[in-house]
Amino acid sequence: MDIQVSNLNEGYNQWEDLNSLVSSTGETLISNLETNINNLKVHWIGSDATVHINNLILVHDALVALISDAKSTTSDAGNKIIAIQEVRNANGGGGSIGSPLPSTAPNSSSIAQCETTEEYYVDPSASSDYTMLEEECTSFSTFINDFKAKKEALLQNWTAGANREQAVANFNEFEGNAETYNKYLTEARDNLGIAVSNLNQL
Repeated sequence: MDIQVSNLNEGYNQWEDLNSLVSSTGETLISNLETNINNLKVHWIGSDATVHINNLILVHDALVALISDAKSTTSDAGNKIIAIQEVRNANGGGGSIGSPLPSTAPNSSSIAQCETTEEYYVDPSASSDYTMLEEECTSFSTFINDFKAKKEALLQNWTAGANREQAVANFNEFEGNAETYNKYLTEARDNLGIAVSNLNQL
């Protein structure tokens, strides 16, 4: 089989854990961010708002790419591990046999970038958008920390095969930009907070 792991059963569990993280937490983060961006495009209009919303769209798109890659990678590797487990079992070696892992890409819509505008408008509903964006900032940080921990544990066990090099490159590219993405989220949150605060003072 085109895969090498130090511990077979642990390897399957690690792929399952990473797949579960991106399939649940990751896809929820994408969905919430998508909803929030679409709301902000209506509730928060202005030259500064355009910059921040477009940055949020970049974060959204990067998350979609990461989670699509992670699901495909973990599913493919998981299937290879299952095949080895089945051979081991058939040869009398016993042991558990895993189940196929989800591989479908996130159910996400493409979001068009905002065009520059001279208009300025903040809808009262933006206060709810701000609360949601606060939650997304926290969720993103938690997701990144969990993703890194699970990925590192997996890569210590997964030594070769199943396009490991490409997976590492994809994961490292996202992690290399994670600080920027976090900055985009927090700057959008902070500036939206100022806009909402100013609106409440009128």
